Amino acid sequence: MRLALLATTALLVSTSVAANQFDQLYQIEQQTKQAEAAAEAERIREAAAARARAEAREETERRQRAAAQQAAQKRASEQRAAIEAENKRVRSREEAFEDELRALELEERRLELQAKRARTARANDYIDAELRDQAARTDVIQSEADSLRNVTSGTKALLEDAGQAEVNRSKRLFD
Repeated sequence: MRLALLATTALLVSTSVAANQFDQLYQIEQQTKQAEAAAEAERIREAAAARARAEAREETERRQRAAAQQAAQKRASEQRAAIEAENKRVRSREEAFEDELRALELEERRLELQAKRARTARANDYIDAELRDQAARTDVIQSEADSLRNVTSGTKALLEDAGQAEVNRSKRLFD
């Protein structure tokens, strides 16, 4: 019996030692699982933090791109407004110039019309002046013709008188 007692005691001791070893193994396994879980949780936390940083960077970049795009649109809008203002200024200047040209053309037409009316109103005066001018020319021509006739008659008379004098002189020589 002693042997059985010893065997039972040994068995109890060995079971308790084995149980201790199993407990230790179980604890080591639990610690390993906890360490792996903690490492996995740390890795997940770091991945989440990295994702959050990446998302924050992307959000910052997106905001910067949006701000740059808005600034570019604002510059383009200001440039379009400046170009439109310049075009409007040029257009109004051209329209003012065209208005002045039309006003000058109308004034010229009015003056021409007034001149035509004045000529029409004084048409009889112009006709009388032209008739007097033609009569004066006719008188000049007539007087030139009369003077030529007088010169021709005077020359004829002189030649006749000279011929008569020559005849008379030759009569005297023979008489």
